[in-house]
Amino acid sequence: MRWAHQELWYLALIPVIAVALFIYGHLMRKAILARVANPKLMAALTQTLSPGRRLFKQLLLTLGLILVTLAALRPQYGRRPEPLRQTGIDLAVAFDISKSMLARDVYPARLDAARQALLDLLDGLHGHRMALVPFAGIAFTQTPLTADKSAIRLYMKDLDPKEMPVGGTHLAAAIREGVELLTGREDRGERAGRSRALLLITDGEDVAEDAGEAAKEAAKAAAEAGVQIYALGVGTRLGEPIPILNHDGSHAGYQKDKEGKPIYSKLNLDLLGELTRLSAGGAAAEGRVFTLDEDTPTALAEAFGALQKSTLEGAIRHRHSEKFQYALILGLLLLALEAWISERAQPLKAALRARTPNKEPRS
Repeated sequence: MRWAHQELWYLALIPVIAVALFIYGHLMRKAILARVANPKLMAALTQTLSPGRRLFKQLLLTLGLILVTLAALRPQYGRRPEPLRQTGIDLAVAFDISKSMLARDVYPARLDAARQALLDLLDGLHGHRMALVPFAGIAFTQTPLTADKSAIRLYMKDLDPKEMPVGGTHLAAAIREGVELLTGREDRGERAGRSRALLLITDGEDVAEDAGEAAKEAAKAAAEAGVQIYALGVGTRLGEPIPILNHDGSHAGYQKDKEGKPIYSKLNLDLLGELTRLSAGGAAAEGRVFTLDEDTPTALAEAFGALQKSTLEGAIRHRHSEKFQYALILGLLLLALEAWISERAQPLKAALRARTPNKEPRS
């Protein structure tokens, strides 16, 4: 036996308070009548009242309150096996909005092409929950896990590298934020039957001083948490100088290093492949790294669909059997019976007529 709502323990005080009120009412009624009423008159007025009926009604009310209170605490007894039916996956999309995503080695620019690919991917996903995690030098959660695709589309339109307070590309921060989002306690949804995946949309250039080691450690932690990493590489291996854009979007030159040379940004597929492999526990992770082309959104949707079908289809969980309905039904019946029963053994008017002597009419 267990109680599903133990936090409502204070409801058990309701029957106790009811009994205390019955006793208090009885004592107060007796004291008031003794002070203000004529004994003979009160005897005549109360002769139809049945102390036994009143006590019985109070007993029914008390038992009814006890049973309804027990039902509110939701008693459960016994467990039965129940197969889990997966309805979708939980997917966190870590979207790179660093300034390197402004490079134009893919048309019209990396950021715009990646944004369109994600919008196309949304059209091919069904039954999944998604969250958006923009990142550059830092990462943050833009939207929590939601099945509302319109919310993801709305926030996607406003992603702008100029709005990020810290520049650069910090892949470790993006992975940690995504894993925390997918595994955090604040999400009360049913996790047992859902796979969890993190999609990195980035050019893969990690500017951290450890040359990607922190990102690799984060990928290992993702594997331990049961989160699988997929990657969509944006850009080309030859790379492109990182442009500087005016507020109106016009070209204003290229970013340069200390020696005055243009800073090139290149697609780092090797690091992205290593991250997906580590998130698979060191096993081969073919089919998890994608590059931009017109078929990419369809291929990603198929990969996530395969992940959905392959996880916990035949898993079993144990659900506790609910018993609250028995206490609730019986309690409501007792309360209804209490309301139906009268405290009087016979109507007051009939009793008064029976005590009034018939007067002979005067001749």
